Amino acid sequence: MSKFFEKINMTAKQVVDILLLALLIIFVVQNVESVKVQFLFFSFELPLIVIIAITFFIGFFTSRTFSKEKKNEQKTPETEN
Repeated sequence: MSKFFEKINMTAKQVVDILLLALLIIFVVQNVESVKVQFLFFSFELPLIVIIAITFFIGFFTSRTFSKEKKNEQKTPETEN
């Protein structure tokens, strides 16, 4: 299997990422109807595709933020006094 990835010049992680992105796109395309959203005292109607995209990007940027903080903690260990 590794010869296949070398031949197409892709890693296994890239293939998994492409498959997950394709599944996300299929899911989003099938959910385009408008839905009513209630948040605290606000109520509005948005296409479900927009809500899914907003939720995805919030999760994506949140995970990147916390993973950067974790990497920084591992690179700079605290010294004991």
